[in-house]
Amino acid sequence: MRQRQNTTRPYQTPWTAQHHPVPETSAKTTTYSVRPLHLICGALACVTATLAAAGTIGYFLLRHDMMVEASSERTELVLEYQDRIDRLRAEIEILTSRQMVDRETVEIKVMDVLRRQQGLNQRHAIVADLVARAESNGIYLSSDQPLPPQKPALDSGNLAAIGKEDKSAIGGESQLIDEPVKALGLRDGSSEAFDPLTILQKPVSDPLQSQSSVKKNTEKQAALDAVRAHISAMDEESTVAVDAITIATESRIEDILDITRAVTPSVNATLRKKTSIGGPFQPITEENFPDRLQRANKALDALRRIKFTALRLPIKRPVQNSSVSSTYGPRVDPFLGRLAMHTGIDFKAPYGARVFATAPGTVIGAGRHGGYGKMVEIRHANGFVTRYAHLSRLRVTEGDHVLAGDLIGNVGSTGRSTGAHLHYEIRRGDKPSNPAAFLSAGDKLAALSL
Repeated sequence: MRQRQNTTRPYQTPWTAQHHPVPETSAKTTTYSVRPLHLICGALACVTATLAAAGTIGYFLLRHDMMVEASSERTELVLEYQDRIDRLRAEIEILTSRQMVDRETVEIKVMDVLRRQQGLNQRHAIVADLVARAESNGIYLSSDQPLPPQKPALDSGNLAAIGKEDKSAIGGESQLIDEPVKALGLRDGSSEAFDPLTILQKPVSDPLQSQSSVKKNTEKQAALDAVRAHISAMDEESTVAVDAITIATESRIEDILDITRAVTPSVNATLRKKTSIGGPFQPITEENFPDRLQRANKALDALRRIKFTALRLPIKRPVQNSSVSSTYGPRVDPFLGRLAMHTGIDFKAPYGARVFATAPGTVIGAGRHGGYGKMVEIRHANGFVTRYAHLSRLRVTEGDHVLAGDLIGNVGSTGRSTGAHLHYEIRRGDKPSNPAAFLSAGDKLAALSL
């Protein structure tokens, strides 16, 4: 067993010592000695070089990571700024669209204001024409109306009795209105003239553009709302003016018809039938203004016809500042001493006093006429005829056309007369009427500035 193992052991060469050549004594030799300090310095140098290499490699590795991280942060910032820019852009678009909508709204309101202002100007022109027509018919809305004529010297005991609805027993101190248009609730359109288009060019004082645009539109809308409210108020005021004219005109018509009812019942009934006016007022709206205007025009037309008819009645006084010496009706005849019918009124006046026509008409007689002496006879509208007797002088001839208040003669005592006076008669269809009723009606109508 031991022999087999020995036979399988590999062959080993015998150890021999290394051969060191021995230098020749004549050759030059250098001997180095390594000290521990040198070994330490070398080790430190190696460590330093290793650290330097490791630091350089680590720097390059960390630099790459830092660059990657900085790049990712920069990318995130860019994306964040891009998102913010997108949000701001969206807000700007919203503001722009809102401003466009606001501007369109303002422009629509401006167009509406312009349309309403044009309508208001037309309405004011119509109301101004209506006021002028009303004043031409004696319906005054201002304080510059003419003063009523001087009250005539009435002989209430000899003239017709005053009616129950007579308005002569009124009084009190009156204070004239300097601005009657404002007193009626109207405004002077010229005092607050404006151009709605200037609202769109109104300057902005706010330095911040975005906020100033919103503020500008808000101010424009507020200004337009104020203008629209002003126009609406003026619309209502113009309608109030039309209503005031209508009420005053209808009241004047009713007054005239009431005054003339006693003297001209048939004519009065015809006029009432032709002037079917009145009715309740409706609330003020834009739609019913034409109806209210039509009613006012109808009332003014009716007043013009009624005034034309009333002023053609013999209602003026034939002589001024005279007293009644003999009334209409039965009396004792001064020459016969018997009861007789006196068909007129005798006005005591100085000899030569002027005699005037009591209504417009045509002279159908001018000369001597029996007991009437010198007489003028005038035919008027609606079949009325007036006679002016006992004149001393005639100022007209047959066929002349006269107006109310025209001079036709002078007081005298011709014919069957006891002294200077004017015998005045009113006839219709050769039937005498009491002149006192006509004169009383004339005095009342004169009080209405008719």
